[in-house]
Amino acid sequence: MAAALHLVEVARVAAADPRFEVVVAAQPPALHRFEAGGRRVKVIEAPIATTAGSVEADQLRHTARALLADVRPDAVLVGLSTPFDAGIDEAVLAEAQVPSSLLQDFWGEQNLILGRGADYILAIDEQAAERNLARFGKPSIVVGSARHSAYAALDIGACRARVRATAGFAASDLVVGFFGQALHAMPGYQRTLSRFIECVGAIDDVRLVLRPHPREDATQRRQTEQMFFNAGLAATDVGAGPVEEALAACDVVVSLFSICTFDAAYLNRFAPAPVAVPMSLLFDEEIAAYCRQHGNYFDFAHHTLGLVMPVYSAADLPAKLQLALQPESKRNAWERAHRHLPDPAAAPRLVLEHILTTARQQDS
Repeated sequence: MAAALHLVEVARVAAADPRFEVVVAAQPPALHRFEAGGRRVKVIEAPIATTAGSVEADQLRHTARALLADVRPDAVLVGLSTPFDAGIDEAVLAEAQVPSSLLQDFWGEQNLILGRGADYILAIDEQAAERNLARFGKPSIVVGSARHSAYAALDIGACRARVRATAGFAASDLVVGFFGQALHAMPGYQRTLSRFIECVGAIDDVRLVLRPHPREDATQRRQTEQMFFNAGLAATDVGAGPVEEALAACDVVVSLFSICTFDAAYLNRFAPAPVAVPMSLLFDEEIAAYCRQHGNYFDFAHHTLGLVMPVYSAADLPAKLQLALQPESKRNAWERAHRHLPDPAAAPRLVLEHILTTARQQDS
């Protein structure tokens, strides 16, 4: 889904540029984001694959070959699936015979399950480029954060008011949101959520909202809801609508290491007044080990620069939650976002200029 949010902005700009003809192909859940963005989509009905030698991988590759033969592209641009499984993006990379580019939505990450990466990595920032070089020995082209270019046109105050009104909250209510991830198979996820529920339940006069990840299935969603219910906490589901609206409704945005905390920082970047304090829960040993394995999330710039408040110790969580709810913390996060986050307006155009250059080089 995060990949789709970037790619839909590139597709929007390309659609208005006569130099490009864009064909979008996608699987759920990314499919739905493209459709919501007004794009026509070739629906890919193929399974995900967890290993290169599986039947599912063979089906994916076959689907990608058929897609490429049908479209006959001059270049391909893909997003990034999770590290757990490969989808049509990875299959297209494995089969493409034209210049391929990965628009990376996460720092220093590729999905190489099917054995072949993109010819070019398009990175969010210099830190992402440094991590790509360190992990993969591959230089990157820094283009910025394409999805956040859309935030300039977003009425953040109206989003906040609309979601709160729908949930029955007052403008003055303190709202803490938990933004889930499809990590329920990891015991560390349950331990982290349990600790959060324990700590937030001890704070008076706080409203709670839940935003499940698009990859969470119905069983996982019910499991999270039940944990709040068993603790006697009322939590309003804000799963409908764009994630930015749910983020804007919160005073504190809590996740383990979801990219939504970075989205909340960008909302602060574009908002005329402080929106929310984003918070990452990174204190569980299993979660910490996973993050170190997949990109060392601990020293990401949005943590070290104070755009997002990290929690590295379970014992610190009660005090950190209380601190995050203070007006000065929200103002501090807002000021740091304005100081440190670049304007992403040019990102979609930079992606397209790169693709045009590589396609012309192929022709020559």
